[in-house]
Amino acid sequence: MQEGTLLLWVFIRGIEFFQEKCFDMTKQSSRKGAAGVQETIATGERTGGPWKRFFCIHGHFYQPPRENPWLEVIEVEDSAAPYHDWNQRVCAECYAPNAHARLVQGAGEVHRMVNNYEWISFNLGPTLLAWMKRHEPALLQAILDADRKSSERCGGHGNAIAQAYNHTILPLASRRDKSLQVRWGIEVFRETFRREPEGMWLPEAAVDTESLEVLAENRIRFVLLSPRQAKRVRRDGSWQSLGPGDPPLDTRRPYRCRLPSGADIALFFYDGDTAHRVAFQRLLSDGESFFRHMQSRFDTDPETAQLVHFATDGETFGHHHRFGEMALAYFIARVEGDEQVRLTNYGEFLALHPPVWEAEIVENSSWSCAHGVERWRSDCGCRPTGSSFHQRWRGPLREALNQLKERLDALYEKEAGALLRDPWDALEGYIHVLLHREEAGIRSFLGGAAPRQLSDGEVTKILKLLEMERHGQLMFTSCAWFFDEISRIETVQILKFAARAIQLAERNFHVSLEQDFLEMLERASSNHPTIGNGKKLWLDEVSRAVTDLERVLAHFAISLVFQRDPSPNVGNGYSVKRIDTSIQEIGHAHFVVGTAEVVSHVTLQRSEAVYGVVHFGGMDVQFFWMPREQCEDYETVKEDLIRSFEDESLGDLYQRLLHQFRGPTHQLQDLFRDEQRRIVEATLKERIQDYEVIYGQLFDQDHALLNRLAALRYPIPEPMKMAARACTEFRIRERADHLDSREDLRAFSQLLEKARQWGYSPDASKWERFFLLRLESCMQDLLASDRTEACLEKAETVLEAARLLDVKLNLWNIQDLYLEVCKQRAPALRFHRDAVRAFAGRIQLNPEVLPPSLR
Repeated sequence: MQEGTLLLWVFIRGIEFFQEKCFDMTKQSSRKGAAGVQETIATGERTGGPWKRFFCIHGHFYQPPRENPWLEVIEVEDSAAPYHDWNQRVCAECYAPNAHARLVQGAGEVHRMVNNYEWISFNLGPTLLAWMKRHEPALLQAILDADRKSSERCGGHGNAIAQAYNHTILPLASRRDKSLQVRWGIEVFRETFRREPEGMWLPEAAVDTESLEVLAENRIRFVLLSPRQAKRVRRDGSWQSLGPGDPPLDTRRPYRCRLPSGADIALFFYDGDTAHRVAFQRLLSDGESFFRHMQSRFDTDPETAQLVHFATDGETFGHHHRFGEMALAYFIARVEGDEQVRLTNYGEFLALHPPVWEAEIVENSSWSCAHGVERWRSDCGCRPTGSSFHQRWRGPLREALNQLKERLDALYEKEAGALLRDPWDALEGYIHVLLHREEAGIRSFLGGAAPRQLSDGEVTKILKLLEMERHGQLMFTSCAWFFDEISRIETVQILKFAARAIQLAERNFHVSLEQDFLEMLERASSNHPTIGNGKKLWLDEVSRAVTDLERVLAHFAISLVFQRDPSPNVGNGYSVKRIDTSIQEIGHAHFVVGTAEVVSHVTLQRSEAVYGVVHFGGMDVQFFWMPREQCEDYETVKEDLIRSFEDESLGDLYQRLLHQFRGPTHQLQDLFRDEQRRIVEATLKERIQDYEVIYGQLFDQDHALLNRLAALRYPIPEPMKMAARACTEFRIRERADHLDSREDLRAFSQLLEKARQWGYSPDASKWERFFLLRLESCMQDLLASDRTEACLEKAETVLEAARLLDVKLNLWNIQDLYLEVCKQRAPALRFHRDAVRAFAGRIQLNPEVLPPSLR
């Protein structure tokens, strides 16, 4: 090599070495927090720093409001079985696993866990956040910790963004409702994440200019949209159209949208092809393929900062695609090991690379409807199931709700305007009551909103008006129109919100709304002849859900027959204070008489009443009541009724109740669903045991014959098979309930082997939940007991029983619980280290993830 060439080569290598060292130092400093990030991360075209390639994945985590509008709790949803409701099920399949996503090796052994929320952009819908706060506080805390850590890593820009309150399609809302949805969403975000939101998720990514103006007014800096929602773009010169035949939109950069008011907002148009592959083409089925696909989306230009990103429903990661959270965790770990690319969020990327391109939106467009926003107001043809169902019901439903909303707003403005300084300003502030619903806070809020001190009656009146408006918002939740049949649970749910709003208006302010509403609903035709139309659906299903203080009292009083000390709380909406109660019992018959005060925690309305309940046995029960002020001598009435129950026939008692009270007004079917189910199950328990005895007798009589038929490989006759299966199911469940030792497991195995000879095949989906609950109980015992070896042996027998039944268990929650037990009891468990490590292997945990003293 010539001397000059050698010197040049040395000089170039020296520069490359210096750049590599600077790059390494930058990578290290980025893990030290916000200060390091700000000092070392490049600003791309502006400063030429080391990172030019960025990834960002956005998860839209959301569940619609499912709560009973009167009780403020979600009632049991059979379609979510084996879970109580869909929030609980999706949480178990998606939200919780993403906070503890597994990285596995070998035969599936977990060697690391990743909190995916720490590495992806995400929004959690306010209605889902409210549910998590009440039911999954530990999970919510893990999400909050993830946002805090992402903010430290990304220069003060957290991963979480806000969402418009209850997923209303904003382009179809009035300006005032747009503003309310946005401001309520922002307040929920502030309350939850303790910081200001930079971005906001628009429901269904539905957008129009007025919505962007509202966002800009509220200091929202950016939104996410699909690429087909970009109308045209430009950098410095003329606009470039994005129609058929034009060059495609470059989604790897942000765009500025200039608004008519003079404000502007940044737009991120996500990679539509990648989003489609993830959601519908199982790109998540292989983590490495997912990573390589993402890498392939970068441009070959090494000098321009690029953001490869996409947005999808967060439920994609684990609920829609099982183990999708693991593919996401693999991707995150893979990026961590790649020095050429950085995981970021939109706030950080926008700060580092402000938009130099402009874009205009397609007005009234969305990410899930090719027809703009027609999916939520017309028979546009968009359907998720591929069915041939029409959607002609969508238009009349939207029209009926729009007309109802206009009348509710007018009523609110008139009635609330007489008591509040500014009724619409008060409605915006009402979100603080919804976040912390307690009487002292309610009265403080109204004290600031009213020009004078309000009486208790006026307080209740204002609260009813505010609740009327809240349900007027909830009844526009987008899911009601998304599918292709009006009788689905999503549409029934928003009709219940409408029913609550109508009830509050009609019963308190002497207006008539329901009749006109039903006339419009009658034009909303169902695809099912038995359903008919929206009006029939309302009368058959929705109106039956309407609740008042009387029904709440009936629920509580009837429950006293079957449960001597029921909770005083009826859902989160009401409570019942027992003033006097007398419960009498003769054989299978019961009689309850008493007085109680029913209180609404929502409107602060309260009412005292006298009630009587007669239970004839089984599920035949009748409720009677009267206002307390109408009962002049309660003690005499009570004594007379008790004497009748003790000395006369139930028919005589029934006649006395008819004479004294209003009613009967409610029966067992009027109880709220969860308590109703509990009572029915308790009532049927003895009868089911009778069936078990009968099946057992038949089975035992034919036991030898069944063995003989099995040995001959003769098909078991269906009636005999039914009895054998039922008896076997009972006995296997009984054995499985008492798996404490290896001896119990042997007996279980022998029973199962015989059952299989007789044609028994277990339903794995039913048994998985059963075994997981048993394992959770074992983990609780391990935490509370000093009998470590016995607890671990019991857990191992449960695992082995599941294996014998060929039931595949998703052990992520058991793994989490076990790690928590090991963390809390590490000093004591170190004396059983071998057993602790062995059980970790049994539940597919690498022992290296255990606390140091147990490894």
